[in-house]
Amino acid sequence: MTKITKLIHLENCNTLTLIKRTTVKNSKKYECKNYYAKFYVGRELSKDGFKLISLKTIDERLATKKAKEVWLDFLANKNGTPILKRKHTVIPNMICRYFYNKYHLELLERANLKEIDDNLVHSTNTRYFTEIDNVIGDLNIKDIHTEHFEKIKTNLIANKKEPKTINNYFTIIKGIFKKAIELNAVQLVPTFPKIKYKKPSSFQPYTKDEIHQITNELRRISKTDLRYPHYDEIADIVNFLYFVPLRPGKEFLSLTHNDVKIITSIQRQEILVIDPPHRKVQQNNNPLPSHPIAKDIYLRRICRRYPRITGNEYLFFNHEKNRETLQRKIGKIFVKISRKLGLYVLNKSSKRHRPLYSLRASNFIETYAKSGNLDLIAKVGNTSTNMLNSRYLQKFSEQKIVEIYNKLYSN
Repeated sequence: MTKITKLIHLENCNTLTLIKRTTVKNSKKYECKNYYAKFYVGRELSKDGFKLISLKTIDERLATKKAKEVWLDFLANKNGTPILKRKHTVIPNMICRYFYNKYHLELLERANLKEIDDNLVHSTNTRYFTEIDNVIGDLNIKDIHTEHFEKIKTNLIANKKEPKTINNYFTIIKGIFKKAIELNAVQLVPTFPKIKYKKPSSFQPYTKDEIHQITNELRRISKTDLRYPHYDEIADIVNFLYFVPLRPGKEFLSLTHNDVKIITSIQRQEILVIDPPHRKVQQNNNPLPSHPIAKDIYLRRICRRYPRITGNEYLFFNHEKNRETLQRKIGKIFVKISRKLGLYVLNKSSKRHRPLYSLRASNFIETYAKSGNLDLIAKVGNTSTNMLNSRYLQKFSEQKIVEIYNKLYSN
């Protein structure tokens, strides 16, 4: 009889576990010192659906690495037979799938260290085995050429994938070839096909009244539904982004209390100054002043919500350490409420969507209406005047036409 004495579930590896076991024979216990890998392979390959393989090591860290390699080999090997014994200096068949396994293993390790999001690991695996492996998976890495990449691109276009998504697939292929170069399997990478992007459309802003509708609904839900108390903090985020032209990703969510301060002018004005640690565009690295209402949000909402401040805490949702996941959650909730209120699509004819990023456009338009100074707005928004004109300050947008009409012709 065999008993499991230790069981470790490996993160992001589905059913893969590390185990240690003892065998009881004639009332005597025989402890197996080596670790074993156990994972689901299906009942067509095993009676109970699981595969058990000795990893031939007593070191847990090495066993973890070997277990992941065995499991990835099983996923990649079409006949379902995992490969355990192999010298790392030898590249079996030089096939592309081998290098993908190495690349994917690196992603798994980075996810375990919380360097990247778990969803990226999952989506990478799905994309590779649905659209890439069937074209180049069995090919010798040296025999892969631009023609193969063009075929993958053609298939993706036929499946109605957007240019940005197609680029994500080729990011995986670039990762595969990077691994091949590291292992001295190839020296040159074939030319990748050009991916034509549509000219980016301008962001459509929200009005003050629409922002009030969204934040009021968020606060109403936070008070009436016990499942969503965090909606109140998201309402503060929406207001903050409306008055501070930060990009609503890493640029905004990486802000800590050490990155903001209150200064007092000669006229005794209190000014909130923000110095983002991460900037998408390195055009202006100076600390930037913000709207007076942003200062009120910081002092009256943020600091009161988290009163014990040492400085290193994030301004919003400090307990959420995975900021990429947080960014997606906030964006989805914003869109959900905007849709619910009938605000997300600007109008039925244009079908222009207004995600969280539209708040940046709202800020620029509001500031431009008051100052008319493009250079200053560009500096504060860490962008260029060309970008402001092309993506944020469209001349005579539909919203602007309505405003002009109301001023000129409405009673």
